[in-house]
Amino acid sequence: MTVWRKLALSCVTLFAALQLAAQAAPAADPTAAGTTALVLEYHASPVNRLALRQFMQSEGLPQLGRWKADGLLSGYKVLFSRWTDNQNWDMLILLNFPNAATMSKWRDIEAAMPAGLPPKALALVNKIDTNPGDLYLEGGASKGSGVYVVIPYDYLVSTEKYLAYLRGYLVPQLDGWLKEGVLNQYSVYFGRYVVGRHWSALMFYEYNGDEGLGLREQTQAKVRVDLVKNNPSWVEWSKDKGQYRVNRQYIIADELKAK
Repeated sequence: MTVWRKLALSCVTLFAALQLAAQAAPAADPTAAGTTALVLEYHASPVNRLALRQFMQSEGLPQLGRWKADGLLSGYKVLFSRWTDNQNWDMLILLNFPNAATMSKWRDIEAAMPAGLPPKALALVNKIDTNPGDLYLEGGASKGSGVYVVIPYDYLVSTEKYLAYLRGYLVPQLDGWLKEGVLNQYSVYFGRYVVGRHWSALMFYEYNGDEGLGLREQTQAKVRVDLVKNNPSWVEWSKDKGQYRVNRQYIIADELKAK
């Protein structure tokens, strides 16, 4: 093998390793500054679900787009629960801000438009939960499928211990789902001020359409078999999941698109 070929193969190997290492690692300690994300959960009566969805598609999403164009937001996502279910939210908006200083400007929006909604839209909801948070883990890339599973958790250990658990137990599985093609992207947020909240960690999974969602259980079992055979560290983390977290009800949701 020539020196140049050895060098090329070394570069390819290094690049692949860097990609894998970066996939599930946050850029920096999120708690080193103020929060840069807000999760807003809106609850509506069944009779108002259609009107709320129509408002967001015709007016709400364009307004979010304007805030992004103005530099207030670096990104946003609007999810609508697929089914009417009084145990969970009807609509969730994830707002990402460029930095903590910019996020602090949201107080001006809140003063004029509570939870980012004008009066006619506020009249359609009966409860709103707002949770500041931080992005801790992410992997894959969105393909715009719009099919999501959102999973709230309460973690029972320190943030550092729970993060180690996620990297040792959850991330290897999610990376397997990405490899199998059923999952497009995942992101994990931790709430910043969680005392009394109904979640302290929130997972967003974008599936590869309804087909990918339908293969969730089958793929999960396949990936776990592989991990049992080839990843002793994962096996150790899997032995007592209950000591690390309590999971809440899963929410299947679709991303809203502007009309």
